Amino acid sequence: MLAAPAMAANPASIRELDRVGVETERVSAVVGPKVVQIVTQSLKVAERGDEQPAGVLVAERGRGSGFFVTADGYLITNAHVVANATRIRVLVPTPGATQADTPREYTASVAGIDPENDLALLKIEVPSVPFFDLTRDATPRQGQLVLAYGSPMGLAQSASLGLVSAIDRQLSPDDPRAYIQTDASMNPGNSGGPLVDLEGKLLGINTMILSQSGGSEGLGFAVPLEVIRHSYAALRANGSVARPLLGIQPRSLTADLIAGLGLNQRQGVLVEDVQPYGPAAAAGLLPGDVLLSLGAETIHTMRDLYRAEYALSAGAPVEIAVMRGSDARLLRITPGAPRQNPPALSAGNVTEKDNLVFRLGVYGATLTPALAATLSDLRGGPGVLVIALAGAGLAAQNAIEPGDVVHAINGTPVDGVDSLRSALETVPDGTPIVLQIERAGMLSYVTPGTMPGAEQRLKKTSYVMY
Repeated sequence: MLAAPAMAANPASIRELDRVGVETERVSAVVGPKVVQIVTQSLKVAERGDEQPAGVLVAERGRGSGFFVTADGYLITNAHVVANATRIRVLVPTPGATQADTPREYTASVAGIDPENDLALLKIEVPSVPFFDLTRDATPRQGQLVLAYGSPMGLAQSASLGLVSAIDRQLSPDDPRAYIQTDASMNPGNSGGPLVDLEGKLLGINTMILSQSGGSEGLGFAVPLEVIRHSYAALRANGSVARPLLGIQPRSLTADLIAGLGLNQRQGVLVEDVQPYGPAAAAGLLPGDVLLSLGAETIHTMRDLYRAEYALSAGAPVEIAVMRGSDARLLRITPGAPRQNPPALSAGNVTEKDNLVFRLGVYGATLTPALAATLSDLRGGPGVLVIALAGAGLAAQNAIEPGDVVHAINGTPVDGVDSLRSALETVPDGTPIVLQIERAGMLSYVTPGTMPGAEQRLKKTSYVMY
């Protein structure tokens, strides 16, 4: 049998590929010093199936990526990278160093969080660093070659090449957020790293992947530059990003909704509900209206509405156009003040000083009015919300669970963590303890047992801290 003739190498094709390689090398030399690895230490409440008993507060470590956006050490990452972090370390490449050289290490503070867009602004104290200029425009194009940088699986200063698979990708019709979709390889640890074009311009921040295996399957998503730019400005100014409230429940129009409700509009946002006494109700909006414009912005989709709301000012009236059946109406709405985020209550905010109730073996939070407003089915009254168990104390041996509210001990009401601690200190050794707790809106008595003596307490109680 005759062998197939060998294919001769095409020198022109080789030169073209080599030029692409030269360009990616050049981009990496410019982009690499702007990219950092983020190492976090955090606390979480163990769930069933974890190595620790459910409900116990345990230490956890994580890794992600980030990039500088100012010369004086402000950097952007994903909010989920630093969620619940009690300590954030930023590993910065040494100028002119190779990947094998030890990076410089800094402790970061959180300057602001934008949970809706999964963005966080951090700050480290550093004299001067190379950074991405957020005012420099770059527009992604489908089919464009891009590079994703970050620390996949903890491997710092990694780069992967791919294409822009799609722009303005919504993961569901009612999700107002849109992403740049890319097939550039991303894995856990890439979150927070930059997605750039072959000129080194920032296109977006690597945020998530869709995967059935847990690894890269060519479905990566980045928050686009325009969102980063807006979020950064708000976080620098206020430490948070908030949209003024309209008081409506919006819904994307679908073919089924249009047909089933007999709507005349094929574009716009359906008003599913109107908050009683809210800005929309005062303006005369009704459920079933289709919102067509907000101020100067035409509303085609949920994303248009989402973006337009950020440009509003609370208390400043704005015109809105709606369709009600076959009637076009022009109304005037005065947006309300942005909703204040409830006090952060998570494992990452827990400290021994503020939250540990040593003799009971729980971490608790004083039930303030603001905190109570975030809890459903609460009957009211002062108390202590149980955040987590603290090891093998009295609570861990009995029926106390995270989410319970302790209202009284041995008939004495408690109005906060300090009063619960004080009440426990007055219970003599060997005396039975009866806690009045609230769970899912129902009151009950829990009897953890008798207060152990000091010697027994030291032997029985262990705390998972670091």
